[in-house]
Amino acid sequence: MHRDHHSTRHWPTRRHLGLLLLVASAWAPTASAQEGGIEVFAAETLFASGTRVSISHIYKSKGTLFDGSGEVSDPLNRTYSEQRLVAAIDHGLLPNLTLSALLPHVSKSLDSDAGDLSGEGFGDVALLAKWRIYKRDWRRGAFHASVIGGVETPTGETGVRDGGVRLPTSLQPGSGSWDPFLALSATLDLNRLRFDALAFHKLNNEGAQDFEDGDFTALELKGAYRFLHTKYPGPTASAKLGLQWRHESSAKQDGVSLAGTGSDELVARTGLTWHPAPQWDLSLSVDVPVYQDYEDQQLGLDYRTFLALGIRF
Repeated sequence: MHRDHHSTRHWPTRRHLGLLLLVASAWAPTASAQEGGIEVFAAETLFASGTRVSISHIYKSKGTLFDGSGEVSDPLNRTYSEQRLVAAIDHGLLPNLTLSALLPHVSKSLDSDAGDLSGEGFGDVALLAKWRIYKRDWRRGAFHASVIGGVETPTGETGVRDGGVRLPTSLQPGSGSWDPFLALSATLDLNRLRFDALAFHKLNNEGAQDFEDGDFTALELKGAYRFLHTKYPGPTASAKLGLQWRHESSAKQDGVSLAGTGSDELVARTGLTWHPAPQWDLSLSVDVPVYQDYEDQQLGLDYRTFLALGIRF
């Protein structure tokens, strides 16, 4: 991957033009800037004046070509991968209000028998606020409900080049647009059991290269069981399992809907959470697709992994 720091103009070769067409013909919906951090979208808030800093790594692999909901042969053997390293800070401004910032570094690549393309750089920073609107406690249990709102800012790089040619938006680290989002979240604790529900929607706007990602909606329900529980301040550990439905509307170029964009995914999410001490958080999860349906031909999800380490103080 190369970046052009000179004023000399680079004309695209036939190879690069062909590769750029491959990107367009196998569109892969990208991760959102708000993905990252630890329990950012859980309904529970941090205690007043408390702070948590964390680092997360998200990896996504796409290597199966779909036409609608069925797999088809890909003569070019295309594979898409994306990595996000996200630094996050959460601060409890009030008992019912937590403010968060997520700062990602993004690396994307599309490999095929016709050649490879890749881009990396700083992604769009996400800023959000979580307001807990309801809380009820009882012996060995609690219920929380929160409203979460925020915006992805156009701070990511949008002019990254490979071989002197500006990469298409699907391989750029940033979007170049202001994209607001809103979520409703609920958390129920019952002794060693925990249940989380989330409804999330992001409105994508036109950004760099006159391109606009499709609006994004997600619904998630997951449960966790604390299988290790020792006397405070001893370690605890939980296993979790859930389902998430993800819908992305068709993307637009110059205000016109693009063919080969838009998707529905249902993924199973399993993971572990470990607290070696009360102030430390370690989280690991893996997403595996259960059902996928794409507009026209697109690369489908193989798996997605999430690993995060955080400390509260």
